[in-house]
Amino acid sequence: MSPHDVSTTDADLAASERSDYDSPWKEAIGAYFRPFMQLFFEPVHARIDWSQPHEFLDSELQKITGDSQLGKRFADRLVRARSREGQELWLLIHIEIQGQADIAFNHRMFQYFYRIHDHHPEAEIISLAVLTNQPDCSRLGRYVSGHGDYGVQFRFRVHNLQAWSSQWDQLKAQAARNPFAVVALAQLAAHRKTSDPERKASKREIIWLLYHYRYAREDALALLRFIDWMLRLPRVLELELRDELIKLEESTKMPYVMSYEQMALERGQKLGEKRGQKLGEKRGEKRGERRGEKRGEKRAASNILLRQIQAKFGAPTPEQRQRIDAAELPQLDAWLDRILTASSLEELLDEDQASVS
Repeated sequence: MSPHDVSTTDADLAASERSDYDSPWKEAIGAYFRPFMQLFFEPVHARIDWSQPHEFLDSELQKITGDSQLGKRFADRLVRARSREGQELWLLIHIEIQGQADIAFNHRMFQYFYRIHDHHPEAEIISLAVLTNQPDCSRLGRYVSGHGDYGVQFRFRVHNLQAWSSQWDQLKAQAARNPFAVVALAQLAAHRKTSDPERKASKREIIWLLYHYRYAREDALALLRFIDWMLRLPRVLELELRDELIKLEESTKMPYVMSYEQMALERGQKLGEKRGQKLGEKRGEKRGERRGEKRGEKRAASNILLRQIQAKFGAPTPEQRQRIDAAELPQLDAWLDRILTASSLEELLDEDQASVS
């Protein structure tokens, strides 16, 4: 395969990943809907009865507003929640996340509103928008059609994320009690026009907050996934960052790094599968793809295992290193699964040697 073939494939894959940019936002809102509302839309947050469960109606939203002519969004969600103002009152909260918008955005939000209202006339429809990279939102949030006593006026709330750019430290402080502040910080950093080393520094600064505020492991991993998705780095800088995180973990005693490495490995494996599929479609080299994927997965698993061993047990002996280098992927995966519970490197390698054929 020529270098040109490789670069073309990577470019195609990168374009495919960018087209799925809405996934992290959808996941973040799904996991942290209440903190999202509290950070961006406090008046609406105050109206929701949080003692009652809320429900995401995304499949219904797609049926109602699935027309591609309505435009491309980062994410759109429809949430049904109980109002604090009465047990019989439902709130249907429509949320749009977009990078930038022009004046036509107002009309599109109105289209969403009346289409949702047609299907749910019994509910109060609340329309909300977050614009992540909009310099000026002064012309957004209102749609008017008609003249004088005739026509319609429609209003919706718009939160301009860039307003936090000048309040970076305040947003970091918010992260102590609101996990969605971490999401906002990552998105702001992603929009900055900075060098790769500066981007790495921003990523480390945001991840450090998870340690500093002692986030629970489940929350930390969910937020690490979002941060990692938004702030991609060249491989060399990514490895440097992970080495720094290992040292940070040693000082804070917070067990995030190994899980972070596992998460990165899983993403790398999925990336390899996508790359293999793309190559197969273009060149029909199925056998070569499988071999290449396995070699890449094995190399990634071996590197991650060695870094985790270094962090937990210290440097392996030459004989132990040779065993690790010679191991096949199933054995490496087994060691990665067991390293969290092993009390010594000898126990890790000996135990798994006996249990994996």
